[in-house]
Amino acid sequence: MKKFRIFAIFGMTTVLFLLSGCTQKVKVDATMNGTSIEIEKGQMVVLKLESNPTTGYDWEISEVDPTILRQVGDVDYKADSMLIGSGGVNTYTFEAVASGSTRLKLNYRRSWETDAPPLQTFELVVIVK
Repeated sequence: MKKFRIFAIFGMTTVLFLLSGCTQKVKVDATMNGTSIEIEKGQMVVLKLESNPTTGYDWEISEVDPTILRQVGDVDYKADSMLIGSGGVNTYTFEAVASGSTRLKLNYRRSWETDAPPLQTFELVVIVK
């Protein structure tokens, strides 16, 4: 009976370890602007950037190779408060679908100001092994 418990605990630990590796998410935010990360194929990158669309400014993806890093779903915006004019956080989720390297670049700008430079940019080099 004691051997059975040891095998059961070992088996459950192994399964949990393997499952945790399959769903590992790499969290990225504005502090990582201008850096690079290395991830494994199948891993998810979750990017959070502060935003305030009530001012007309919002983040737009301007560069990424979707054959290497594919966006999963739409951007998720969460307001900081219910007050009119308050900002919040945009969350983007990407999946590493193939080996290679891609630049993930986003611009913070007003969509109708096509000739104006972005107010901010965010760049991250993602290397998928």
